[in-house]
Amino acid sequence: MKKFKKIAFIIIKVITIIFALIGITAIIMLSKLLKTPTELLTAISTYQLIESQYYDTVNNKNLIEGISQGLTAALNDPYSVYYTKSEITEFNTQLNGEYAGIGMVLGFDKETQLVKAIRVFKDSPAEKIGLLPGDIIVAIDGKSSEGMDTENVANTVRGEEGSQIKLVVFRDNNYLEFDITREIIRIPTVTYKFLDNDILYVQISSFNESTTSEFQNMLSSLEKNPKKVILDLRDNGGGLVDQSIQIARYFIPGGVVMYETSRDRNTLQTFSVDDQLFLDLPLVVLVNENSASASEILAGAIQDHKSGTLIGDITFGKAVVQTVFPLPTGGALKLTTQRYLTPDKRDINKVGLTPDVIKSMTVDEYSKIDYSNLADVKNDLQLVEGINYLK
Repeated sequence: MKKFKKIAFIIIKVITIIFALIGITAIIMLSKLLKTPTELLTAISTYQLIESQYYDTVNNKNLIEGISQGLTAALNDPYSVYYTKSEITEFNTQLNGEYAGIGMVLGFDKETQLVKAIRVFKDSPAEKIGLLPGDIIVAIDGKSSEGMDTENVANTVRGEEGSQIKLVVFRDNNYLEFDITREIIRIPTVTYKFLDNDILYVQISSFNESTTSEFQNMLSSLEKNPKKVILDLRDNGGGLVDQSIQIARYFIPGGVVMYETSRDRNTLQTFSVDDQLFLDLPLVVLVNENSASASEILAGAIQDHKSGTLIGDITFGKAVVQTVFPLPTGGALKLTTQRYLTPDKRDINKVGLTPDVIKSMTVDEYSKIDYSNLADVKNDLQLVEGINYLK
């Protein structure tokens, strides 16, 4: 019996040594592969110490998600975001164009570095409760919105139909609290109207999975052929780049829509379209400081190809592209992976597009626009400028 115990002890010891050697070998291999192995080992040690020594019960899943969130936050990039499993589900729902929310278009306020309401839809929960364009969101359900980008805030605001959310907003040097009940929001990204009989006014509010098909359906449903077009990209914060490129087929005479460059700035990937769908009509594109990302791709292509005239304010200046990477936990990492250039190889990141015709509007002037009816030709001064330009 003693002999058996001695043999068992030797076997266990050998197995322990083997596993220890495997672990040491793995660490050595990682150390050779990584430029900063000490920092990596510190992170691993921190996790192990919390997991084994913290005085209370530890949720390992929360710890791992905390590591992922911390790594992403360390980039100091407002567009790179770690999503949990539930958050990426909400994000994908947004791209499908239907969600339970409160009915606002969100944008990024450069001055406060916080997310703000750009547009509040008529008869939406947000309008009914008294939220206004320009309201800066400072807290959601008691949690500060600092460090959150527009998509992160949008995903947090969305939830189950009938559920409530508490927002704290900053308006006119005052902090206001709102308790809002979420409702199903169905908002098309493409809306249109004929102005003065021959001007087709088209508003694209964002670029999601249905934008191109909505645009095609719009064209096929027209009862008459337009002679001129006003494309409204104001307050369009972007969305899916591929949808923006598809829409560009109608507004540029073929050719390059954009270039992409990654970490290697010497290599450019070209995105081009043919001229088969080009409308070839006098075109005005309305833009403002909230036109960003995919909308700037489209507007920049039109400007460089000189197929239309940009009117309004200097655009936001988001010329970086994000890629969504699924993660083993069911979550995802939305990471800035490329920078884009216009067809003339202009880098507009943090600079924006300067319109061909500058027509600025004050907050007060914007507030007078009647959004209940599409195209307020009386109070929308930038739209009026576009109509007069085409005339």
